Formats: sequence, C-alpha cells, structure tokens
Amino acid sequence: MMIKALFLRNFRNYKEASLSFGPKINAIWGENAQGKTNLLEAIYLLIAGRSFRTIHLNELIRFGEKSFYLEALFEKNGIEQRLQFLFDGKKRKIIHNATILPSLSSLLGILNGVILSPEDRSLVKGGPLARRHFLDLLIAQSNPLYLHHLTRYTKAMKQRNALLKARSLKTIEVWEEQMAPSAAFLTLRRLNTIKELEKVCISETLASDKITLEYKSSAFNKTAFEHSPLITYFLEQFNKQRSREIELGMTLTGPHRDDLLIKLHEKEAYKFASTGQQHSCVSSLKLSQWKWLDALLGEKPLMCIDDIAVSFDAAREQELYTRVHTLGQVFTTSPQEPSIDCRSIGIEGGHFIS
Repeated sequence: MMIKALFLRNFRNYKEASLSFGPKINAIWGENAQGKTNLLEAIYLLIAGRSFRTIHLNELIRFGEKSFYLEALFEKNGIEQRLQFLFDGKKRKIIHNATILPSLSSLLGILNGVILSPEDRSLVKGGPLARRHFLDLLIAQSNPLYLHHLTRYTKAMKQRNALLKARSLKTIEVWEEQMAPSAAFLTLRRLNTIKELEKVCISETLASDKITLEYKSSAFNKTAFEHSPLITYFLEQFNKQRSREIELGMTLTGPHRDDLLIKLHEKEAYKFASTGQQHSCVSSLKLSQWKWLDALLGEKPLMCIDDIAVSFDAAREQELYTRVHTLGQVFTTSPQEPSIDCRSIGIEGGHFIS
C-alpha cells in the first residue's frame, strides 16, 4: 500500500498544495508551526475519517474559508485508486474511485495505517476512552463486522439510556436484546485481539522494555468467554442493574465500560512509568499495531510518526529509527532536515521548499 500523491485545499494552513511521496521513508521537516503535523493529520483523516488532534472537522478548515478538500492517489493490491474527502462546514462527502461512500464507516479499511504522535501518551496516562478508541479503530480497519456491532450497540445503548433518564421502562428490553449479542461480539473480539497484539508486542518492545497487555472487563471471571454465555451475562446484568441505572441515567455494564491495561515490567504503566518509558510503551504498542495489521491484511499498512525523536533517550531513538527502515511507506516529522536516504519534504508556512 502506498500513497503516491496528495492534494490539499484550505486544510489547516494549506491554501492549495500538492506533493508526491516516495515508497519508503518520507521525512517531513521544518520549524514549529509550519504545517508538518497538519500534513500527517490530512493523511490520517483519509485513513480513519477523523483527526488525531481534534474531534471537530470545522477546526481543520483554513481560517477565513468555508470548506476543505483532500485528495489522495494511492496504490493498493497493485491497483491505482483515488480517495477524496470534502467537508463544507456542515456535511462531509467521501468519494472512493468515483463512488460516493454512504457513511463514514465505509471509509475504514480503504487506506490502512497507524499514527504515532506525542498525543498518544493518553493511551498510558489518559482514561479508558482513549484505549477503547485505539482498540475499536484497530479492529475496525480489518473487520467490517466489528464496526457493525459497535454501531448497533452504541445506538441501542443511547435509546436505553434515554429510557432510563425518562424512567420509562416499557420498551427497554427491546434495546437490551439488541445490545447483548453485540456486547458479546465486541468483548470477545477485543479480548482475542489483545491476546494477539500482546504476542507481537513482546517482540516489538524498545530497549528491552517488557510490555504486557490485559483486557479489563466486568464479565471477566464471571462467565465463560464464549458468545452465548456472554449474551446471557449481559442480559442478566441489564436486568439486575436497572434500579441503580435509573438513578444515574446511564448503562453501567458493557464493553463501553471496559479498559485495556498496559503494563511495563508487570506494573501498570500509568502508575510507574517515567515520561520516556510511557512514550516507549506507546511506540511499542503502535509498532505492534502496524505489524498485526500487516500480518492480517497481507499488505503493508502506512505508518505516520509525528515528532519521531520526542521523549526518547539515545538507545530508544536509535532503535526506533532502525525499526522504521523495516516498515513499508512511512511519513515522519522532525524539526531537522533528514540525514538519511529518503524523500525529503521541507515545509515553511504551508509551502513545500524541497
């Protein structure tokens, strides 16, 4: 998989720009606030349908403009393809090979890739929501059925929560019967993915850091981790917790409450890891994510690394550079002009200088 060319119009600080990329390392460099990360953000938006910096698409529109437009020419499975993303301030329009996609979920899996950025420290230091998003996007890129169940579960839960807040339980079992099978599917798929990812993570750790992963679920040790027993468990919990949930106006049991525990040398990383170790954990996790997708899809996904040397000691920095050379098409950002053989892209004020 390779992005051959990218066109941007009114995206962040880019008025209108186009550039081509090399098949291996593409090193984007320049001083701060010139548009390096904005370029990675555009690529990631085409991968995931969302920014890794904000949940508001309006923030991606160039100041004073009303819309933005992105277009990527890429090669996948030996076939040249085109992906376009337009946002007019209210609605987004995504076009793949001249076909308008019916929903944002239809975008996932067209371009597969991983982003590693300083903001990813939230995977260690932040709350469970960031880790659930990490898992959801990872699995959804390779399993359309997962996204179906995630959407189905979320919509049904919103309806159930509305009934709880209104203290009206007449139709609540209808929504619970929709939620339980999807909750079981999501729980099992997350558990299995974490087990698979941990095996990869052991070989992808930097500087001999021992990283282990653990899925934290309310169902753990309370039922067999099989589909039918899990459905029964969730239905029983929905019924058991109703009186308490009415008081709170929310659903207390389900995969929306689960977590991914990241451990460093058998200790929870958010409690004991230094800043450098936290970044090392995240980097190892993202490299494992890339390798897991590569093995599953049979085609090398894209790799984006924002501020490649941030928070690393010399040993970990050198090891990361070594790993980068073994990946497919890579996009990195750095304040310094690269000294390695690569596609060098200098940026100054939203303009390319090399």
